Formats: sequence, structure tokens, C-alpha cells
Amino acid sequence: ENIVFFPKGSITERQRRQMTTLGDNIYAFEVNGDFDVCQALAKRLLGDKLFAKDLFRDEDRFTSANSISVGRLLPQAVYPFFAYSRVAEYDEPMIASVPSGNFGDMMGTVLAREMGLPIERILCGVNENDEFPEFLHNDAYVVKPSRKSPSSAMIVSNPSNFARLVDLYGGHVYDERDETGNVIQEGVMDVSPDLDAMQKDFWSVSVSNPDHYAAIQEVFDRYGIMMEPHGAVGWRTLDRFLGGEHDRLAVIYETADPGKFPHEVEKAIGVVPDVPERIAEQSTLDERIYTIDDPPFVREDGSLTVSESQYVAAQKIMRDSIFIKGDPQS
Repeated sequence: ENIVFFPKGSITERQRRQMTTLGDNIYAFEVNGDFDVCQALAKRLLGDKLFAKDLFRDEDRFTSANSISVGRLLPQAVYPFFAYSRVAEYDEPMIASVPSGNFGDMMGTVLAREMGLPIERILCGVNENDEFPEFLHNDAYVVKPSRKSPSSAMIVSNPSNFARLVDLYGGHVYDERDETGNVIQEGVMDVSPDLDAMQKDFWSVSVSNPDHYAAIQEVFDRYGIMMEPHGAVGWRTLDRFLGGEHDRLAVIYETADPGKFPHEVEKAIGVVPDVPERIAEQSTLDERIYTIDDPPFVREDGSLTVSESQYVAAQKIMRDSIFIKGDPQS
């Protein structure tokens, strides 16, 4: 059984329908808040062994399908190997430009590099949620309220995989929690990583919202290739890194079909992308949505996290409407 959380008003209708029309064992929750609220909700469920034991008689039942889980990183480590097999000669160094939100694709690329793939540099392009490039430049990790962006899947202020990356380079960062498990301060770094080594291996830049559209138009005008906002961040990051001189072997990760973002693409180039067949089918299907309308908790700096009432609401829906005595209900 699969529980999916998505932030209300932050994704396109086509993105939403990919989750809400599947039926069967896919239960989609629309959450009042941003991605950080959804992720905080998921993480709290993952650590709530008492709730899992009460609901399923198995305290270890909950796991994660996104890159909170190492299990998700394993297939993501395949992407750079596949790309390399298509564009490189044996042992030729390659640059990977990875549009980054929760840093799953980036961490998968790190795993590939550690397994021996000759990746010369990993470029981590982010949207206006610029905590990572600021950290690389200033040696200070400050989690700020998340900002809206055309690259909606990358609206993440405190990526889960940042802690894994910091650990790999000898540091330690964690989320401080209270006695109930609620996060009271995100991104507390008590041991600094080897920043010199990280700056050698990574390069990161923040791409503004207007520059998303400029990059989409630039690639379309120059190459006739239609990109969507996430891939546009990857392009702009690589273009800045190379100073506009594309004379080194590099790949850009494109993470979605432009057809999922018709309004953003049309705004950039004046052309409406074709609708993928499966998405077209989903446009006429019934949706099943469980709604968490309770407001999120607003911290002093304006950032959001899951509130106690939201967590209780999620538990109630799961207990009363989806799982009864551990059995899924239709």
C-alpha cells in the first residue's frame, strides 16, 4: 500500500492526476502547505513506531519510496551510468549537471562516482531555494522559508540527502527535535565537512524564476529541443559553469516530460507541448484525494513544517478510511 503526500496548489493538474487517478493501492493526500511540510509529515510517520504497531501490529511497516530511503537512491545511481554509456568513450571524464531539489539524483550520481564512474564534476543547479550554493560559497548552512518556483518538484529548503552528502565528507548535520518527534530546528550542523573537497567535487548555482523561462526559450531557439522547468535549471547551470563554451563532455538530467508543464512551457516559447498518451488518459479519470486542510506550523522565520493537528488528521484518515485493523479499504 502506498501513501502519497503532495502540497496543495504547488503542482500542475497533470502532476496531481498522475497520483490521484491511479486508484487501487495508491492513496493520495493533498496537504495544506509546501513540500517541506509533506516531507516532515512523511518523516514523522516513518519514525512513529507506536502508530505503525497499533495500525499494523508491525512497528517497522512504514518505509519510503522517495530518496529519504537509500532504496530509492540505488536506481538513481543507474542514471549516470546509462548516460555515460551513450555519450562517452571508456574512461573519458564527464560532467553531470543535475537539477536538484531533495538531492536524490545528485546523491545517486555521487554513488555512481564512488563506484568508479569517471565523473569530473557534479553540478547542482537549484531554483531560488539556494541553501546549498550559499553553503558552498560561504560555509554556512542556513535553512530559509521555501520559495515558489516553476520547477515545482525542487521547492525544497532542507534536502534530505544533504545530510548524507555532508556525512560522506566527514561532517554531520541533523534536525533538532522535541520529545514528541517534531522538528524544532532544521539543518543543525555540529561538525563541518571538508569544504575544500566538496568545492572541488561540486559546483552549484541558484537559477531565478525568470531565468527558468529564458533557459527554456534559449534551448528551443538554439537546438529546437523543448525543455520543462526542471531540465531548464540543469541547462542554465551547465551553461554558466562552462561560460557558454560547450566544449567539454557533459550531460544534463531532464527529469520530466514538457507535457506535464504546458502553461510554463507555453509562457516561455509560445508553444503548447504535446500531451503524453498516459497523461491524456488520466485527464478523464476520476480522482481520489484525501485532504488535510489543517494549517501547517509556521516558525518564527516564516518557514513551514507539519503541525500537530495535521499529523493527527493524517493518522485519522489512515486509521478510519484507508487501513482498518491493518487491512486496506477501497
